[in-house]
Amino acid sequence: MLKIIAVVALLGACLSLGLADEGASLTDHDKSGKPIHHSLVINKQEQTATVTLGAGKNSYTVILDYKTGIIAYRSFSQKSCFISRMNRATIPSLDKLSSAMESRKNKQGPPPPSVQYNISPDPIKDQSNLGAPVQALCQGLPSYWAQEQVGNMFFFGIGACANVNLLFILDVGLCGHVDAF
Repeated sequence: MLKIIAVVALLGACLSLGLADEGASLTDHDKSGKPIHHSLVINKQEQTATVTLGAGKNSYTVILDYKTGIIAYRSFSQKSCFISRMNRATIPSLDKLSSAMESRKNKQGPPPPSVQYNISPDPIKDQSNLGAPVQALCQGLPSYWAQEQVGNMFFFGIGACANVNLLFILDVGLCGHVDAF
């Protein structure tokens, strides 16, 4: 079953690259040396960027919806979505996203900034105001608001964290009380 999911995800990524305004794909290695596949698909008409990280049950799909200012992180292993407001001071514009990824990939510039989010323990009841791309990604899954943490963050008693390296431009920590971790 996992092989079927991985093949469908890869096929979807390949097809969406063909329909996109821009697309990029690269492979990096995690701290243990295992390869991690990254793909980026930019749709300027819809004002979205779709990022796929990894493959199989440990993968993430992330939608950056510049129209609504929302970022959605879908974790396949956790079978959940985490929704945050886009901090435009941290996330490059849609026009500069692929060049920012290339700069980071080539180790140019400073290391990517890190941002931590606190996950609300309560699921979002109504996803209709999140925009069509986010609704499509998170349909049928429990979804939780992720509030960006400003300043020092202490994780005492708030549960586990999932870390996502978003295209070498942002290191994201999703931390909270939800059963998904």
